Amino acid sequence: AKFGLFIHWGVYSMIGREEWARQILQIPLREYQYYADNFNPVDFNPDEWAALAKDAGVKYVIITSKHHDGFSMFDSAYTDYDVMHAKYGKDILGPLAASMKKAGIPLGFYYSIMDWHHPDYLPRRSWEKDRTTKGADFGRYMDFATSQIRELVTKYDPAVLWFDGEWEHSNAEQRAFVIGKMLLEMKPALLINDRLYKREPGYGDFGTPENYVPATGIRNPDGTPRLWEACYTMNWNGWGYNRYETEFHSASQLIRQLIEIVSKGGNLLLNVGPQPDGRIQADFAARLRRIGEWLKTNGEAVYGTTASVFDRLPFFGRCTVKGTTLYVHVMGWPADGTIVLPGLKTEVKRAYLIADRAKALAVRRAAKDVVVTLPARAVDPDATVVAVELAGPPVVEPWKIAAGKDGRIELPAYLADIQSEMGQRAYLDYFYRTTMLTNWQSVADYPEWVFTTDRAGTYEVRASYAWGGKAGYEVEVDGDKLAAQTESSPSGYFPATFSVGKITLKAGEHKLRVRITALTNNHAMNLEKVILVPAEK
Repeated sequence: AKFGLFIHWGVYSMIGREEWARQILQIPLREYQYYADNFNPVDFNPDEWAALAKDAGVKYVIITSKHHDGFSMFDSAYTDYDVMHAKYGKDILGPLAASMKKAGIPLGFYYSIMDWHHPDYLPRRSWEKDRTTKGADFGRYMDFATSQIRELVTKYDPAVLWFDGEWEHSNAEQRAFVIGKMLLEMKPALLINDRLYKREPGYGDFGTPENYVPATGIRNPDGTPRLWEACYTMNWNGWGYNRYETEFHSASQLIRQLIEIVSKGGNLLLNVGPQPDGRIQADFAARLRRIGEWLKTNGEAVYGTTASVFDRLPFFGRCTVKGTTLYVHVMGWPADGTIVLPGLKTEVKRAYLIADRAKALAVRRAAKDVVVTLPARAVDPDATVVAVELAGPPVVEPWKIAAGKDGRIELPAYLADIQSEMGQRAYLDYFYRTTMLTNWQSVADYPEWVFTTDRAGTYEVRASYAWGGKAGYEVEVDGDKLAAQTESSPSGYFPATFSVGKITLKAGEHKLRVRITALTNNHAMNLEKVILVPAEK
């Protein structure tokens, strides 16, 4: 499937401060009841949602059935704290399931194990002074949750159950394996994410990194590839509707994010938070339709593909694979008009642009590499896809970053693994023939390169970047650190090169990282590359 739509929607949308609003604002239960009673999305049209999902090119949809606030967005026989007892008074999930089925889009449900409303759920928040724990029984709460989970499968036949809020209890306490067994007996084809099992490696059908892309994908404990799905917000803060949010990922960035994730063997589950009246705001709809427009041309390079056969490509691009065809997504158009596929041993039968299949592209061998000549300009500003048809299954010899003939080692941003964690900000962008790591606002994000030297030596470390703001940073090589402060580049938008210091390296493999140590402005820098220059003897 590769591309899904996540929908976070509930009574919290009325507050307009995302789905954790009750905790963020420490709203007493009685006051929050007002929103539960008056939730009335009169403009909710499930057919329109299904049509938008189809336009976007998503292959499945996951919607919140119950979030942490405990409010059920469906007709539940086990609680009055549901949409049937709100002003709206109608089921949400049933009509949506029918519309999605009509559109041919599988529907799944998010379900929060954590519950800020149920009288038996424990523990309570420290600020919840209006809710006594007297008589509360977590086991009784799990009876309720298990009944609701069974109810969701029985009434709506979902394709996926996407659990969350599992971190406050052990697997035994929240009956993870009992519930998992029950669900698979009810519906063997049901997909269950890893959060039912506290995200423990190897459990659940797929991993769920949140708001970041694992640098090299995800693997099981035994080293085999792991099915995974990166859930991503389209805005920068929160998952539910936020009326104060004005900054959003661009459609271009989202397309490239989809490519990045799929090239590493994952799925993108892209989130929207509908408005309290039931409409999906225009900012989100426009981006979804632009992604769908790109997929109409390039979808064969996304759907049903597997991860790249290249560890990295020597240009700003990514690769996906389907059978004996490589799809090379070129996101930074090369100045010399060629792309190099390093170490590709398999014979190339034909190469062409997906957007212009009739015209073959020139292909030649250069030692161990394959070189493809491109047209003068990119067909698509976000990503132009080159299809490379092979004579057999792709066989690739690993390619390593090493010194050039002059002894210099160049480490461009597009060759880095971008390490991060929840809340990733930094990403690669293309600025007129220059690819840089930009939007670098978090100290948890950092680029990392692995390279080799064939002899020992001393190198001057230089960093090439465009000014982003005043920041402290360090270049770390094999644990040794060089500290520096950003300096303003003369041309502002375009990178300039600055000396950081000197390091001495042994022959062999090395790991270099650039980390932010202090951030006093919007973002640290737009990093183009790090260069290691042999020092004068």
